[in-house]
Parts: sequence; C-alpha cells; structure tokens
Amino acid sequence: MHVRTIFAIFFLHLLVAAACADGPADNLPDNVRRIPKLGIEVPADVRQALSDESGKLEQEIARLREREDASTRSLLPDVEIYAKAVRDALVYQEFFEPREINTARELLAEGQKRAEQLLAGEPLWPNQRGLVVRGYVSRIDGSVQPYGLVVPESYRPGGNDRFRLDIWFHGRGETLSEANFISQRRRQPGQFTPPGTIVLHPYGRYSNAFKFAGEVDVLEALESVQSRYRVDEDRTAVRGFSMGGAACWQFAVHYADRWFAANPGAGFAETPEFLKIFQQETLAPTWYEQKLWQLYDCTGYARNLLDCPTVAYSGELDAQKQAAD
Repeated sequence: MHVRTIFAIFFLHLLVAAACADGPADNLPDNVRRIPKLGIEVPADVRQALSDESGKLEQEIARLREREDASTRSLLPDVEIYAKAVRDALVYQEFFEPREINTARELLAEGQKRAEQLLAGEPLWPNQRGLVVRGYVSRIDGSVQPYGLVVPESYRPGGNDRFRLDIWFHGRGETLSEANFISQRRRQPGQFTPPGTIVLHPYGRYSNAFKFAGEVDVLEALESVQSRYRVDEDRTAVRGFSMGGAACWQFAVHYADRWFAANPGAGFAETPEFLKIFQQETLAPTWYEQKLWQLYDCTGYARNLLDCPTVAYSGELDAQKQAAD
C-alpha cells in the first residue's frame, strides 16, 4: 500500500462513526470521496450580494491595516476571520445547505460591526464574556485562523486571579467549513463547560484529526488565548470525543507536561489498530510506513501519562473503546 494512501486515510478519515467508514475501497484513487463534498450552487444574485457585502468588509479591513497602533494590529485578526470565512466559502463552494447563506450574512454583519468598533477605537468583544470567537495569524502560512471561547461570567478584565482552561477538540465534521465553525462557536457552548473555566475550541484546520497544521493550530490558538486572558498554566486540561478523543490522546502523550488532566472520549490512538478494526483492512506495511506511524501513534509515548492524570471513556460497544482498553 502506498504511503500517501496510508496518510490520506489516517488523517482524513480518522475516528468516525462506523456508518461513515470508507473501508479498503477508498484506497483506490478513482474511488476516493471528495472531502469536503462540493457544496450547493449559490444563485448568481445571492452570490453577487454576498460578494458586495464581503467587499465592504474588506475595505474596512484595508483601512484598519493602515494603522500602526499595537491595539489595532493585535485585534485585527478578530475581524479578518469573518471576511476570510465567507470568502473561502464562496471561492471553494463550501455552502452545503441553503440556510448557510444566511449564516454568511450574519458573519459579514458581525465582521462589519467589529470593524466599525475597532475603527472607532472602542472594541467591545475583548471584554465580552460567554461565547466569543477570536482569531490569530498563523506562523505557518500567514493566514488568519479562528478559535472559539467560552469565557465564564466570573472573569473580569483587569483582575489578578488566573483561570483554569480546558481545550475541547471537536469531532469529525465533513461540512465544518470555517464559516460553519465560527457560526457554531457563536451559538453553542459545547459539550463541557465547567464553572469558572475558560473553554478553548480550536478549529484545527478543518477535520484533519488535529495533525500537522491542525496540531500547530491548537498550540498557536492556546498561545493566543494565554496572551489575551489570565490563564492558569498549571490548570490547563485537554478533552475531546471521537476524532477529538484521538486528538486528546495525541496531545496527552506528546505534551503531558502541559496539562493537569486529559479526558479522551473514544478515539483510536494507533494507526494499525484503526486501519484493521475500523477500516477493516489487511495490513502489509513497509518498514518506513511503520516508522512514520510512530510520529502520532500514542502507545510508544504512553509512559508520559505518568505525568498527566488521564480518564478515558467510551461506549461499551464502540470499536474505538480499544484505545482506552
């Protein structure tokens, strides 16, 4: 089996429900599903209207980029994420349902609102509690990347107390465009919101199981949050379910010294077990494939969990229970 095929399966189809598993047939180049699927056709008049509104926001962003003050520069990514999300959805045909067109309108309106606040020197969202979407500029490619936050009501700007932070890794979502991710994070607090805790929802560069660029996205998003909020680095935890559970295993064993606890839900932790049990493949890996698997397979690093209290959970009939066992 070609090593590229292995990586395509591993990073694009990792940890999904059994009904969504593609199986060995997906190894055939002519049979590989397009992920994400091609979205719906947006009517020409609607597309033009969205492009016009997006253009207005881009003009405001251009005005903000001309400013040299530190505050504007640090907050500008919080505006740019809205323009980029809609622009990418238009360019790459990532509207998957008609209702997502209204989502795009809402995102452009929010981006415009933030731009106007920043131009007036009165940004409100940095001190907002509850659900907050923010952004940062990635060192990988210079792109702006979004992340979601749940900021507890007890958080007060200018205080001295530091807050626990939990990172929640999302599960696989084949239609989780940046626009849909931002929309979710504006509306949904997520599965787990402990009292007095900041919850970070990283995007992870779509659904690549938080590997490679997705892994860096988590670390950069965390760095951004730590620079903007009073985070207690001794009380930072990782959690997630399914594909997010796999990410939790990965971050727990590779960065055990950074977390006070890990709580993976389901999620495979080893490539060969995933391919055999979930993809139902017969494996005959080359030596270099086995070597490359070790980059993210968790069993070789499991000893690190001695430094990271870990509580795993799974459905008793879920094949992904294998990792916890």
